[in-house]
Amino acid sequence: MIKQIYSLVNYNESVATMDAGADHIGLVPMQSGGVPAHRVPFDVVDKIFNEAKKRGVKCVAIMLQKDPDEMIFITKRVKPDILHVAGMEYTADAAFAERLHKECPGVKLMQAVLVDGPKAIEKAKEYAKFCDFILTDSGLAADTGIGASGLTHDWNIDAEIVKAVDIPVIIAGGLGPDNVEACIKQVKPYGVDSLTKTSYKYNDGIMEKDIPKVVDFCKRADKAAAELTV
Repeated sequence: MIKQIYSLVNYNESVATMDAGADHIGLVPMQSGGVPAHRVPFDVVDKIFNEAKKRGVKCVAIMLQKDPDEMIFITKRVKPDILHVAGMEYTADAAFAERLHKECPGVKLMQAVLVDGPKAIEKAKEYAKFCDFILTDSGLAADTGIGASGLTHDWNIDAEIVKAVDIPVIIAGGLGPDNVEACIKQVKPYGVDSLTKTSYKYNDGIMEKDIPKVVDFCKRADKAAAELTV
Protein backbone atom coordinates (compact mmCIF):
# COMPACT_ATOMS: atom_id res chain seq x y z
CA MET A 1 0.00 0.00 0.00
CA ILE A 2 1.52 3.29 -1.12
CA LYS A 3 1.45 5.97 1.59
CA GLN A 4 1.54 9.45 0.08
CA ILE A 5 2.10 12.39 2.43
CA TYR A 6 1.44 16.03 1.46
CA SER A 7 2.35 18.98 1.76
CA LEU A 8 5.93 19.33 2.91
CA VAL A 9 7.65 22.69 3.24
CA ASN A 10 11.12 22.08 4.67
CA TYR A 11 13.92 19.54 4.63
CA ASN A 12 13.81 18.34 8.23
CA GLU A 13 10.11 17.51 8.23
CA SER A 14 10.55 15.80 4.86
CA VAL A 15 13.25 13.51 6.26
CA ALA A 16 11.10 12.79 9.32
CA THR A 17 8.15 12.00 7.04
CA MET A 18 10.23 9.54 5.03
CA ASP A 19 11.53 7.97 8.24
CA ALA A 20 7.89 7.61 9.33
CA GLY A 21 7.12 5.36 6.36
CA ALA A 22 6.01 7.56 3.46
CA ASP A 23 6.45 6.05 -0.01
CA HIS A 24 5.52 9.25 -1.87
CA ILE A 25 6.15 12.78 -0.62
CA GLY A 26 4.47 15.80 -2.19
CA LEU A 27 5.13 19.51 -2.10
CA VAL A 28 4.25 22.70 -3.98
CA PRO A 29 7.36 24.07 -5.73
CA MET A 30 7.53 27.86 -6.07
CA GLN A 31 4.92 28.87 -8.68
CA SER A 32 2.22 31.39 -9.53
CA GLY A 33 -0.61 29.50 -7.81
CA GLY A 34 -1.41 28.18 -4.35
CA VAL A 35 -0.98 29.50 -0.83
CA PRO A 36 2.29 31.50 -0.62
CA ALA A 37 3.22 30.02 2.75
CA HIS A 38 3.15 26.50 1.26
CA ARG A 39 5.32 27.18 -1.80
CA VAL A 40 8.80 25.71 -1.49
CA PRO A 41 11.86 27.47 -3.01
CA PHE A 42 13.60 25.48 -5.72
CA ASP A 43 16.83 25.05 -3.76
CA VAL A 44 14.90 23.47 -0.88
CA VAL A 45 12.97 21.27 -3.31
CA ASP A 46 16.30 20.08 -4.72
CA LYS A 47 17.57 19.12 -1.27
CA ILE A 48 14.36 17.28 -0.36
CA PHE A 49 14.03 15.45 -3.68
CA ASN A 50 17.70 14.43 -3.73
CA GLU A 51 17.34 12.84 -0.30
CA ALA A 52 14.10 11.12 -1.30
CA LYS A 53 15.63 9.65 -4.44
CA LYS A 54 18.53 8.23 -2.41
CA ARG A 55 15.93 6.41 -0.30
CA GLY A 56 13.76 5.23 -3.19
CA VAL A 57 10.89 7.51 -2.12
CA LYS A 58 8.87 8.99 -5.01
CA CYS A 59 8.76 12.79 -5.30
CA VAL A 60 5.55 14.55 -6.29
CA ALA A 61 5.45 18.15 -7.53
CA ILE A 62 1.98 19.60 -6.95
CA MET A 63 0.71 22.12 -9.49
CA LEU A 64 -1.92 24.60 -8.24
CA GLN A 65 -2.16 26.82 -11.30
CA LYS A 66 -3.30 26.82 -14.94
CA ASP A 67 -0.27 27.62 -17.10
CA PRO A 68 1.01 24.50 -18.93
CA ASP A 69 4.24 26.28 -19.89
CA GLU A 70 5.01 27.06 -16.25
CA MET A 71 4.22 23.47 -15.26
CA ILE A 72 6.67 22.14 -17.81
CA PHE A 73 9.31 24.69 -16.75
CA ILE A 74 8.95 23.69 -13.09
CA THR A 75 9.06 19.99 -13.97
CA LYS A 76 12.30 20.44 -15.90
CA ARG A 77 13.75 22.47 -13.03
CA VAL A 78 12.91 20.27 -10.02
CA LYS A 79 12.77 16.85 -11.76
CA PRO A 80 9.99 15.13 -9.80
CA ASP A 81 9.00 11.52 -10.30
CA ILE A 82 5.35 12.54 -10.57
CA LEU A 83 3.65 15.78 -11.64
CA HIS A 84 0.30 16.24 -9.86
CA VAL A 85 -2.16 18.57 -11.62
CA ALA A 86 -4.57 19.68 -8.90
CA GLY A 87 -6.21 22.86 -10.19
CA MET A 88 -9.74 23.03 -11.60
CA GLU A 89 -9.13 25.96 -13.94
CA TYR A 90 -6.69 23.70 -15.77
CA THR A 91 -6.83 19.92 -15.86
CA ALA A 92 -4.50 17.73 -17.86
CA ASP A 93 -5.47 16.57 -21.32
CA ALA A 94 -3.94 14.17 -23.83
CA ALA A 95 -1.91 16.93 -25.47
CA PHE A 96 -0.37 18.00 -22.15
CA ALA A 97 0.40 14.38 -21.25
CA GLU A 98 2.16 13.90 -24.60
CA ARG A 99 4.14 17.10 -24.12
CA LEU A 100 5.13 16.18 -20.56
CA HIS A 101 6.35 12.75 -21.54
CA LYS A 102 8.24 14.14 -24.54
CA GLU A 103 9.91 17.09 -22.80
CA CYS A 104 10.33 15.50 -19.35
CA PRO A 105 11.13 11.83 -19.98
CA GLY A 106 10.38 9.53 -17.07
CA VAL A 107 8.05 11.92 -15.24
CA LYS A 108 4.61 10.42 -14.56
CA LEU A 109 1.37 12.41 -14.69
CA MET A 110 -1.17 12.37 -11.86
CA GLN A 111 -4.53 14.09 -12.30
CA ALA A 112 -6.77 14.97 -9.36
CA VAL A 113 -10.45 14.04 -9.64
CA LEU A 114 -13.00 15.87 -7.52
CA VAL A 115 -15.34 13.23 -6.09
CA ASP A 116 -18.58 15.17 -5.84
CA GLY A 117 -20.92 12.54 -7.26
CA PRO A 118 -21.09 9.58 -9.66
CA LYS A 119 -19.95 11.77 -12.57
CA ALA A 120 -16.45 11.51 -11.08
CA ILE A 121 -16.29 7.93 -12.39
CA GLU A 122 -16.60 9.08 -16.01
CA LYS A 123 -14.04 11.85 -15.45
CA ALA A 124 -11.58 9.33 -14.04
CA LYS A 125 -12.12 7.00 -17.01
CA GLU A 126 -11.32 9.85 -19.41
CA TYR A 127 -8.15 10.84 -17.51
CA ALA A 128 -7.05 7.20 -17.37
CA LYS A 129 -6.68 7.22 -21.15
CA PHE A 130 -3.56 9.42 -20.89
CA CYS A 131 -2.57 9.81 -17.20
CA ASP A 132 -0.35 7.50 -15.16
CA PHE A 133 -2.14 7.99 -11.83
CA ILE A 134 -5.55 9.17 -10.62
CA LEU A 135 -5.88 10.91 -7.26
CA THR A 136 -9.42 11.15 -5.92
CA ASP A 137 -10.08 13.98 -3.50
CA SER A 138 -12.68 16.13 -1.73
CA GLY A 139 -13.42 19.83 -1.91
CA LEU A 140 -12.40 22.70 -4.12
CA ALA A 141 -10.76 26.02 -3.26
CA ALA A 142 -9.48 28.82 -5.46
CA ASP A 143 -6.03 28.84 -3.85
CA THR A 144 -5.48 25.08 -3.50
CA GLY A 145 -7.45 23.52 -6.36
CA ILE A 146 -8.94 20.09 -5.75
CA GLY A 147 -8.31 18.89 -2.19
CA ALA A 148 -6.81 20.18 1.07
CA SER A 149 -10.33 20.34 2.53
CA GLY A 150 -9.86 17.80 5.32
CA LEU A 151 -13.22 16.30 4.31
CA THR A 152 -14.06 12.76 3.28
CA HIS A 153 -16.35 11.83 0.40
CA ASP A 154 -18.33 8.81 -0.77
CA TRP A 155 -15.82 5.94 -0.89
CA ASN A 156 -18.30 3.86 -2.87
CA ILE A 157 -17.49 6.11 -5.82
CA ASP A 158 -13.75 5.60 -5.29
CA ALA A 159 -14.29 1.84 -5.26
CA GLU A 160 -16.08 2.11 -8.62
CA ILE A 161 -13.24 4.21 -10.01
CA VAL A 162 -10.67 1.62 -8.92
CA LYS A 163 -12.66 -1.05 -10.77
CA ALA A 164 -13.23 1.12 -13.85
CA VAL A 165 -9.66 2.21 -14.66
CA ASP A 166 -6.47 0.30 -15.37
CA ILE A 167 -4.04 2.78 -13.80
CA PRO A 168 -3.14 3.23 -10.10
CA VAL A 169 -5.65 5.16 -7.98
CA ILE A 170 -4.61 7.00 -4.83
CA ILE A 171 -7.36 8.03 -2.41
CA ALA A 172 -7.20 11.42 -0.67
CA GLY A 173 -9.70 13.52 1.22
CA GLY A 174 -9.87 13.65 5.00
CA LEU A 175 -7.78 10.52 5.56
CA GLY A 176 -5.88 10.09 8.81
CA PRO A 177 -5.00 7.40 11.34
CA ASP A 178 -8.64 7.26 12.43
CA ASN A 179 -10.12 6.14 9.10
CA VAL A 180 -7.39 4.99 6.72
CA GLU A 181 -7.91 1.30 7.54
CA ALA A 182 -11.63 1.49 6.78
CA CYS A 183 -10.92 3.30 3.52
CA ILE A 184 -8.40 0.71 2.34
CA LYS A 185 -10.68 -2.21 3.20
CA GLN A 186 -13.62 -0.67 1.36
CA VAL A 187 -11.88 0.81 -1.70
CA LYS A 188 -8.80 -1.42 -2.16
CA PRO A 189 -6.76 1.34 -3.82
CA TYR A 190 -3.16 1.46 -4.97
CA GLY A 191 -2.40 4.10 -2.35
CA VAL A 192 -3.72 6.50 0.28
CA ASP A 193 -2.87 10.15 0.78
CA SER A 194 -2.90 12.36 3.87
CA LEU A 195 -2.46 16.09 4.39
CA THR A 196 -4.81 17.76 6.86
CA LYS A 197 -5.11 14.97 9.42
CA THR A 198 -1.36 14.46 9.65
CA SER A 199 -0.54 18.17 10.00
CA TYR A 200 -0.64 21.00 12.48
CA LYS A 201 -2.31 24.09 11.03
CA TYR A 202 -1.42 27.41 12.64
CA ASN A 203 -3.45 30.63 12.69
CA ASP A 204 -1.29 32.24 10.00
CA GLY A 205 -2.03 29.39 7.58
CA ILE A 206 1.34 27.69 7.96
CA MET A 207 1.16 23.89 8.12
CA GLU A 208 3.67 21.51 9.66
CA LYS A 209 3.65 17.72 9.67
CA ASP A 210 2.57 15.99 12.87
CA ILE A 211 5.14 13.22 12.67
CA PRO A 212 3.60 10.84 15.27
CA LYS A 213 0.38 10.97 13.27
CA VAL A 214 2.28 10.29 10.05
CA VAL A 215 3.85 7.23 11.71
CA ASP A 216 0.42 6.04 12.88
CA PHE A 217 -1.14 6.65 9.47
CA CYS A 218 1.55 4.64 7.69
CA LYS A 219 1.42 1.77 10.18
CA ARG A 220 -2.37 1.53 9.98
CA ALA A 221 -2.30 1.64 6.18
CA ASP A 222 0.22 -1.19 6.06
CA LYS A 223 -1.83 -3.18 8.58
CA ALA A 224 -5.00 -2.83 6.54
CA ALA A 225 -3.21 -3.77 3.33
CA ALA A 226 -1.70 -6.85 4.96
CA GLU A 227 -5.12 -7.96 6.16
CA LEU A 228 -6.50 -7.69 2.63
CA THR A 229 -3.94 -10.21 1.39
CA VAL A 230 -4.61 -12.81 4.11
